[in-house]
Amino acid sequence: MGAAKPKTRIDKLVGAHAAALSERLQAHREQLFPPDAKRELRKFTSGEVADLLGVKDAYLRKLDLEGRGPSPETRAGGRRYYTPADIQALRELLEKGAKSPGTYLPGRRGGDHLQVITVINFKGGSGKLALDGYRVLGIDLDPQASLSALHGIQPEFDLPDGGTIYDSIRYDDPVPLRAVIQKTYFTNLDLIPGNLDLMEFEHATPMALRERSGNYFFTRIGNVLAEVEGDYDVVVIDCPPQLGFLTMSALSAATAILVT
Repeated sequence: MGAAKPKTRIDKLVGAHAAALSERLQAHREQLFPPDAKRELRKFTSGEVADLLGVKDAYLRKLDLEGRGPSPETRAGGRRYYTPADIQALRELLEKGAKSPGTYLPGRRGGDHLQVITVINFKGGSGKLALDGYRVLGIDLDPQASLSALHGIQPEFDLPDGGTIYDSIRYDDPVPLRAVIQKTYFTNLDLIPGNLDLMEFEHATPMALRERSGNYFFTRIGNVLAEVEGDYDVVVIDCPPQLGFLTMSALSAATAILVT
């Protein structure tokens, strides 16, 4: 009995120190990354935009002088800068006069299927696809949520009550996929963020396999993607670096697989 009291005191001391440390870390995070902080994508020079669109810089200047398309920001030295939304508007304008469909506004045409790219150890390519004019949905399947943080979503602050794809693929009371899709600061790029809740799928799946026949775990991501198939050209799924139930479900949904 006597030995239990010192242990209890030590447990309480460790718990108090852990709580204090957690509070300090939380305060530090809030100082560095305020909950209402929002990231914005930089503006692009007219030369960069010309390269993205496959036209001459002089042609963009001509469009601006003629009052056609978006008006860029003009800085010192007459340098012109376009936002990502401006780039999309230019794509739509140029596409109207293009000889071949998809010259400036790529994406799905009649009969094309949604492309689902499942990637392991991948971080930045979804933004490049969006800048190229594709309608992109990124899905963060990694509980560490580095892809989410890269796009300005902080799981500790922004997802206190869920909001990952687990909410849509869980076995009990799943929500519609659109309920967990968030806009990013990239034009044309939406994101389903990740956090530690994703680990619940790894824990719940073995029990579901025992209790329910015909409830195949590897079809669940593909099934919910069908809900938003018409909204996007490409889905990019960033997987955790292990072959668990989540990754196998993502691989099953894929039309292409990239390992980096």
